[in-house]
Amino acid sequence: MSVPLPPRFCSMCGGVLLPAAPHMDKRAPFYCSGCGQPVYQDPKVAVAVAVRQGQGIVLLRRSQRDQAHGKWILPGGHVDRGEEATAAALREVREETGLEAAITGLVGVYSYVDNPWLLVVYQAQAQGGALRAGEEALEVAVFPPGELPWDEMGYQSTSEALRDLLARWG
Repeated sequence: MSVPLPPRFCSMCGGVLLPAAPHMDKRAPFYCSGCGQPVYQDPKVAVAVAVRQGQGIVLLRRSQRDQAHGKWILPGGHVDRGEEATAAALREVREETGLEAAITGLVGVYSYVDNPWLLVVYQAQAQGGALRAGEEALEVAVFPPGELPWDEMGYQSTSEALRDLLARWG
């Protein structure tokens, strides 16, 4: 996932944001030149889903040009403001794989130092639809647990979530 640009304007009054002075709250890197509000850079929430179809797990080969281009990842994406995380997860599965799914549990929450994303990974069971690559996928495939392409994973979180999930499955 690409790194978001820092904010430029206050969401309260529209004033220009300026870097916070050293004597201000260290957690707020900006303050508003109009209303004086401190502005925090909260993490962006994303979701991913380990969808089980038959005896395998659905992965997609990422088409977007970033560090994961051409590598295998879990279906997922951003949670929009006002959207429930589980609804975003199911929406992303549908858009990226053509599958309808039902959430069956939480795999884990993943975050990393110097990474602005907080990733919530769910597990789900395919319930219908037709497996097909969406616009953000070069291809989509179902891998039995013993045949996952570990050397071709696009994100650290994909590998960690799959390992956590497989550990639960035994």
